[in-house]
Amino acid sequence: MAPQPTFGQPFSGGVDSPPVCEFIVEPFFRGKRIDSFLVKHLRNYSTFRLQRMIKAGCVTVNDVPAEYSHRVRPNELIRIKLVSPPDHVAVAAALPLEVIYEDPWLLAVNKPPGQIAHPGGEFEGKTLLNAIQFYFDQHTPLPGLIRPGIVHRIDRQTSGVMIVPKHHLPHRKLTQQFTRGEISKTYIAILCGSLPEDSGMIDLPIGVVPNPRCTLSCAKPIAVDQKSARTQFQVLERFRDYTLVEARPLTGRHHQIRIHFAEIGYPLLADEFYDKFGLIKDGTPLELSAEEAAIEEEQHDSTWKREESPTPFYDPDLPLRRHALHAASIQLDHPIMELPIAFEAALPADMQQTLAELRNR
Repeated sequence: MAPQPTFGQPFSGGVDSPPVCEFIVEPFFRGKRIDSFLVKHLRNYSTFRLQRMIKAGCVTVNDVPAEYSHRVRPNELIRIKLVSPPDHVAVAAALPLEVIYEDPWLLAVNKPPGQIAHPGGEFEGKTLLNAIQFYFDQHTPLPGLIRPGIVHRIDRQTSGVMIVPKHHLPHRKLTQQFTRGEISKTYIAILCGSLPEDSGMIDLPIGVVPNPRCTLSCAKPIAVDQKSARTQFQVLERFRDYTLVEARPLTGRHHQIRIHFAEIGYPLLADEFYDKFGLIKDGTPLELSAEEAAIEEEQHDSTWKREESPTPFYDPDLPLRRHALHAASIQLDHPIMELPIAFEAALPADMQQTLAELRNR
């Protein structure tokens, strides 16, 4: 195992003393001003708040009080006494959280269906980020000392494994791995219909639906801003009228697995958006007619967004009430130890119950 770096590790000088953090300057920060360096490590603090603590003498460089204009050098020891609380902290919420794995740099969790990653709209305060902030706050001397890093997302109704870096360095390196396509993800899906092939590759570009009243994507030739999209699949089990598959997206397009299987005629069970052969389930046309486009342009009314389908699209005889997709595993190189590592998330109850029912038929 590689030695643990000394970044972001808090310690306290006493029961009543403000917590103190110390950091060893990494080589890629060479020449950065000290406030810019600190804001990378203390991600819940604003630059203004950190500048005030520097001017107040709360920051030292190699045990010498830091100058406001100091530019850091590799291997310098930076200490900061946190006399002020963080000012960018997400609301901590005591929500259920299934932790799969944890070390000083990473957290892996099994996200339940129905939960989104980031606060927004009606889900403010009820997201995965809020739950993880609460979890981190139970293990630090100061609430908000660690900020959860969201480097990838899965759909709200998709369950499964998500990786959350604790500090800026694993966040930086994981982002680089995702950008380079070096992280492999495996999903489990239940498809409507009997998929004829036991394995294969779906290679269909995905782009935006060319209709301003629709915010979805599709794999039709008419799609706008198409990007390459490839999904490998392997059949795991066959049922009457349904197929259980393992899917590996080789690219990272929005709704990729759902769009690809729907486009070839086998949509996911209970998918609320994508129907057979890529049709949109709420009846929104993929492309406006010339007459509709002219009316749209005249009225300048392209702000309508569809958030939820008003009609349920599930089999009433099966327990599942959301699209049948689960992020089962993720494989990557550990961003600090630089060793291959994999995380697996067990199927949630609704998918297990649905599979049991299908096996009984």
